Amino acid sequence: MKKALIILSLFVIFTSCGGADTTVEDTTTTTVEDTTTTTVEDTTTTTVMTLGMAWEYYEKVTEAATSSIHTEIGPTSLSKLQSRHKEVPKYAWEFSQEVLRRQQGEWTNKQDNHWHWQERVEIVVSIGPTTNLYFNENKEAIEKATDFWFAPLIYNMPEKYYAFFYSFGDLDWAINELNGSGFEGDMARAPCGYVDGVCNGANSGIYHKPPHFGVGVYGINSSDSRDPYRYGPLHIHEFTHSAVAAQWIGFANNPQEAANQSLPCWLNEGIAHFAGLTVGTDDYETYLEIRKSQVKGRHIQPPFDDYSEEAILNYYNKSIPGSCTRNPDYVLGYSIGYLTVEALAANTGPHSTMWMIREMANKDISFEEAFENTYGYSWNEAKPLLAEYISSVIGDLFTSS
Repeated sequence: MKKALIILSLFVIFTSCGGADTTVEDTTTTTVEDTTTTTVEDTTTTTVMTLGMAWEYYEKVTEAATSSIHTEIGPTSLSKLQSRHKEVPKYAWEFSQEVLRRQQGEWTNKQDNHWHWQERVEIVVSIGPTTNLYFNENKEAIEKATDFWFAPLIYNMPEKYYAFFYSFGDLDWAINELNGSGFEGDMARAPCGYVDGVCNGANSGIYHKPPHFGVGVYGINSSDSRDPYRYGPLHIHEFTHSAVAAQWIGFANNPQEAANQSLPCWLNEGIAHFAGLTVGTDDYETYLEIRKSQVKGRHIQPPFDDYSEEAILNYYNKSIPGSCTRNPDYVLGYSIGYLTVEALAANTGPHSTMWMIREMANKDISFEEAFENTYGYSWNEAKPLLAEYISSVIGDLFTSS
């Protein structure tokens, strides 16, 4: 792909959580030819859509988004991250927001253009009978995530996404609802703690049985109502986990497990947190506030109060696919991983990490190969540049007012 186009086991089903300070417990491949076509319908006729037409759509959105971003900021190369560190979050946030606006505009105008040939992901929301929600726009927040990641014939998306919201008192209800929907009922226990009797975590992914629907479980606890992260960013974070694993649909018998075995943990949580925070905030000041609280919250207590370049490089090196989910430092995916993806988005666009993941699944290549293909740097070259930048950012966040 041309660089310019990038701008822009039962319980081992999921290994992702939505940013709460909780412990996360935890193939056959085929190839796809770029000449693949599919028959789709718009409002008046049936058209054969090719990958070339998909690229036309994608280029249209990303080039329009690029032209709308402040030109004095512009893409930031990895070698210049340190010298331009104050511009990185603004460029990344504005780029995500502009891509979202362009994507949503395509849906709004779908009756008037020829891109109406892929339906939205169907979202099915279920709420516990005694659960009191503090946020009622759950479906709308998830729809925002599906709009952001919409890229027809480029990214796989689950046909449906089931979202279950419940407090601890409705845990038995959630177990029965999951069973009744064709999933494993014990998945409902993932967001809940039994010592304190609270469900306040979240977990999401792709179900291991065909047709590989997305499914998310969201714990509701009234004390979380103070946290702005719970008002949309969490939902986008969680759906992104399902979107990531969906890239292996058609390329692995168990897409979620394939994703777990392929992705370093910094990337798994980093892409989800980046999408959640940049897409789920309506103004830049709010983004900076949540960014600061999310990053600082991971580095207050030892041993993670060491955010030196050496410590960050060590974290990268220990983020080994398939085993890193059990590392005590998994939680740093929400800070170091997130800041890494933010920097990469400022370098090459907010969809670049999803494109890299898509390449891993479709071409059955390693993370290191896909990274170099996407960003033009080897991972070994990029790590010290990113570590220097991120160490400085975290330090600034602790010393700023």
